[in-house]
Amino acid sequence: MKIELKNVTKTYDPDTKGIEDVTLTAEGMLGVVGEAGAGLHTLAGVIGGVLDTDSGELLFGGKVMNDVPPEKRNAFYSDRMTPPLKGSVMRNLTYGVRLRGAGRREAEEAALAAAEHCGIEKLLTKGARSLPYGMRLRAELARMEVRRADVALFYDPFFGAEDIAEASELIKSAAERTGCTVIAFSPRGSELKYLGDECAVMRNGNVIRSGRTADVLSDPKTAYVACFTSDVPVNIVHDGGKTYAVRADDARLTAGDIPVISSGLGYTALHAGEDEPPFVVKGETSERTAGYVTERRMLLCDERGDGETSEGEAE
Repeated sequence: MKIELKNVTKTYDPDTKGIEDVTLTAEGMLGVVGEAGAGLHTLAGVIGGVLDTDSGELLFGGKVMNDVPPEKRNAFYSDRMTPPLKGSVMRNLTYGVRLRGAGRREAEEAALAAAEHCGIEKLLTKGARSLPYGMRLRAELARMEVRRADVALFYDPFFGAEDIAEASELIKSAAERTGCTVIAFSPRGSELKYLGDECAVMRNGNVIRSGRTADVLSDPKTAYVACFTSDVPVNIVHDGGKTYAVRADDARLTAGDIPVISSGLGYTALHAGEDEPPFVVKGETSERTAGYVTERRMLLCDERGDGETSEGEAE
């Protein structure tokens, strides 16, 4: 089901903004990242119906949902920081649908099928709170399947995961199998690449960058997005009146006369000049000086501008 937000704003009081003028479309799987205070919880609350809106429209499958109470929205919410219900995994899987009127046999049959799909059929009698975090994600995906939700909101789905790539594939597979639209929220921008093919980056209640995840990562447009969404150090370079982002992995260490500040853990920090942060380059050296070659850099501009990528440029 297509989930749409059109210029949605939610404020708590005149001095506290939750989200402002948010426009997003989710169908399949959408990843949303932002640091504390970015508005992730507010956005999830608005979609789930536990928070009302000040303005704008929220639509499920083209139907305006602004005034629809949460119990009448087929929305599922999962927060990895919130422990499961006390009792067995089976109880957790069936509890929601039993509340909505499903019979015990019907609920348990649906739970067994979902558990098999998610690889936890042998854990149904185990205590839900005793499961390791990796299995808890599988249990939450099975619970989503039993609920037959139109939209599932997962907050911090990779918390405690030993293999984020594997956890990502589990979520994508469940979304495709059930037809449920999944919106996955993470406070860590470095997880963006695992959260779906479409994404949004939020800051201070605003969506500051959105689109295809691959495009956002390769063309972040702003220094904030470049640094927040990267899983390696990012250098901000000013050259010829323009500003570029250079990921440390896109710069190669060479011989040179730039003073080395530190070197280790696969990276070297070089002195970039007075009052400038160190320039971090992939590679280690035991020398006191070194150089580097930039193999790729990304032109930065504001959210309204056009970005471009320069390849193979030497510094």
